[in-house]
Order: sequence, then C-alpha cells, then structure tokens
Amino acid sequence: MSIALVFNYLNNIYPLNTLLASYLSEKLTTTSFKKGRYLVSPLDKDDLIFFLVEGAVRGFTKLEDKKITTWLEVENNWIGRIRNFDCPGVTEEYIEAIEDCKLIYIDKKTLAQLYDNYLEVNYIGRIVIEKSYAAAEERAFIARLPSARSKYGRFLNIYPHLIDRIPLKHIASFLGVSEETLSRIRTKMTNEKS
Repeated sequence: MSIALVFNYLNNIYPLNTLLASYLSEKLTTTSFKKGRYLVSPLDKDDLIFFLVEGAVRGFTKLEDKKITTWLEVENNWIGRIRNFDCPGVTEEYIEAIEDCKLIYIDKKTLAQLYDNYLEVNYIGRIVIEKSYAAAEERAFIARLPSARSKYGRFLNIYPHLIDRIPLKHIASFLGVSEETLSRIRTKMTNEKS
C-alpha cells in the first residue's frame, strides 16, 4: 500500500514542501483491518489518526446492550476518535471496519509536532477539521428531522455513495430508527418509484 494516496490528498489541499514530505514518509505507517475488527475501542491507549485508503468503517458507542452508530465513512478520508482527542483518558467510542480496510496512520504526538513545526500542516488541519465539522453538522441535522422517512430521504441525498455499501442495520442505527422501520420505508419508496 502506497502512502502516495495520503500525499495526493494533502497536496490537493496545500502543497507540501520537500522537508515535510520526507518527514511524513518516515512517520506514516500502513495497516489493515478485517471486516468486524475494531480500529479503536475504549481499551486503546494510543491516539491515532487514520487515512482510510480502502474500505468502510463506522463509529459507534454502546448504550447498555445497544450499539449506536454515530458516523459512517469510506475511503479517501481521515478518521479517528471524535471525542476525547484533546483529552487523555477513556473514550466511549469504537471504530469498526465494516469492510476489509487498508489504512495509513499517524500518532497524536507526531501530529502535534507537525503542527508546531510546519505552518502548512495547520492550514491542512483546518481544512480537514472544517470538512469534519460540516459532516457532524449534517449528522446533527438528520438526527433532528421529525420522521424516519425524512431522515432516510436526506441520507439518500447526502450519502448516495453509502447506500449499496453499508449494511442496512448500520444505516438504521445511524438514522436512529429500527432496521424493520427502515426496511419498510425503503420498500415503500421503491414501490412509489415504479
């Protein structure tokens, strides 16, 4: 797996100088996770930021015996713990591979060093955070829609690339509806199109 994908992503935001590119080449690490494995769990002590090269993941938290999907993501995106990144300690968040995944990661300490020593990393980081904030804002909007049908309709418009890749149970959890309700809505919407 080539780290060239990360460099392409970063250079599309802001061109990296040679020194920074060289330093990043030494600090980025490749890894992979099979479907169903956790990239992050409350047991993890390492703070890592992943670039998803291939595959699909979900963030979720547990409430009693229920897993609540908080976000969904596919390749060519940065992923990591949303909560507690700036605060050491226990996180309630899990990140699960819902397809086999190939990733590249960097640790929090190295990222902090990059922010301290390379101005362009601050600019790139701001753009990545803006994108993450916009995605979080969209998730909050969907959560506030009054009906399961309106939530799913919005999901179809905003995330059409996820429909055929993400299992129905995870989409239902993300939308805050039961899998059975979502299945009925999908069937009804399909019948209305015919």
